[in-house]
Formats: sequence, structure tokens, C-alpha cells
Amino acid sequence: MYKQFTDEQINKYEFSSHKTYTLNQTQVTRKQFLSESLDETADRYYKFARINLYLSGSDLANENAKFNTIPTVGDPKNNDKMFFRKFYNSGSLLFISQSQFGDGIKKGSFSLTDNSTAATVKIVDDSNGNLYSTNATFSQSVSALSSSDNYVGNIFYDIGVVAITETASFDGTNDYKDVTSGNFSISYKSTKTICTDEFVCELSPSEMNQTTNDTIFSEAGQGLLKGNLTGSMDGFPTFITEVGLYDDQQRLVGIARVSKPIPKSIKIPMRFFVRMDY
Repeated sequence: MYKQFTDEQINKYEFSSHKTYTLNQTQVTRKQFLSESLDETADRYYKFARINLYLSGSDLANENAKFNTIPTVGDPKNNDKMFFRKFYNSGSLLFISQSQFGDGIKKGSFSLTDNSTAATVKIVDDSNGNLYSTNATFSQSVSALSSSDNYVGNIFYDIGVVAITETASFDGTNDYKDVTSGNFSISYKSTKTICTDEFVCELSPSEMNQTTNDTIFSEAGQGLLKGNLTGSMDGFPTFITEVGLYDDQQRLVGIARVSKPIPKSIKIPMRFFVRMDY
């Protein structure tokens, strides 16, 4: 009752699924960074951001040319639409747990609403890794809010890190450096890659026409049916209730069950599609 798969009968697929998350300040790790600060933690996070996020892109980080050969998460050579020039001596970082973003944050899905200051600040991403405020009343130039002049930070989608690097004012009174210092919330879509193995189980009319269910046979043996069943094995219809998947040593590794028994046709070919997601 075993049948070998051909290469054409085994298919592999991948697709991305997304889930919306909304988190508040208690569910996100926030760290302030400050260069050469007496606070060792703040200085340590400045070095983290400088080396791991901005080393290859920021004017400030380009002081030593030898470091430009180090691959970093934020690298203009990998994304020429991502702005890096506003990495200064101070700013704030938000760290999202990988359990809450999976394979990465979906581009264009991030938003932050902050009530830390007297004014509510709303920040979104532009799908290129740049953050900008949608309701700022004060800007660096008359260009678009998402321009290289007016952007306020970056989001690193693959590692779940948000950096607020702008040090100027949001509205002429409240500064971006105070954003995320109090009450705030973020919303975004996580990304999860689903891999699917598909096995196409094909049966010809002459195959699999005898049951393997021992309960129908008489204890007298030799293929005889129980007394309450009539006919012989040759005329007894076979019903398919499950499909087993076996390895090369004929060890059962997976079972697919149908919702109800399906009569096995002896006239036309049948095909069962078994899919496993992981």
C-alpha cells in the first residue's frame, strides 16, 4: 500500500503573513543615548547606534574612513533612499521584541503617537526606513515632511529598532528629543514567512482498492469478511479516510485525515493534495 512520490509531485511554496500590533510604552524598551555621557548606559547606547546602525552613513560617523568598510544595518549602499545624516550626539532608541515582529516590520505600516509633551506628536515611516511627523507645525525646510530635511529618525525593519534622532523642535516649543520620554504608543504589522510543502498523491483506478482496516475481517482469517458484511473483497468498496506520509524506511512521519470517508473510484484517477505549513 505504499507509493513513491516523483519530484513533480512535491512542491514547495513561501508566502508572508502579517499581524497588526499596538504596543504602549510599557511594552517597548526605550533607551536614551548620549555621546560621552557620565551616564555609562547612555554612552553605551550611543556607541551601539553609531557602530551598528549609522557607521556607514552619517556625516558624524564618517570621521574615520577605516570604519566605512564595516557592514552595518543602516548602510546607504544597501538602501539609497534611507537618510542617515541626522545622527547626532543624542537621541532615543526603541527596541521591539522579535517575538512581536517576527521576520521584520512590514514597510509602510509603522506609526507612533506620543503624548510626552504638551503637543501630541504623530510619526510614521515612509517605507524606506525614514520617519517623519505627519502633524509637525515646525519644519527644517518647505520641502515635503518626509524629505531628507524634515525626517526625524529611522526605523530598521529587520531588527525591530526605531531611532528618533532629530534634535530640533516639533512645533517651536516642544522638542523631538523628548518624544517617547513619557506616554506613547506604536502600531505596526509584523511579518512571518510561512513555508508550505505540498504532496500530490495520485491514484490510478487500479491502485489502493483494498482496505487495510482489520476490523472488517472474520477471525476465521484468509481474507473472509465478518458475517454481518456481505460479498467478497473483490466487490467490497474501499473508502479513503486518511493519507499517511512515510520516509525512506517506511516510517510514518505524517497523517492527513479527510473530513469524511471518500469512496475510492475504480473508474477514474484520483488526486489528493496534502499541504504542511511550518
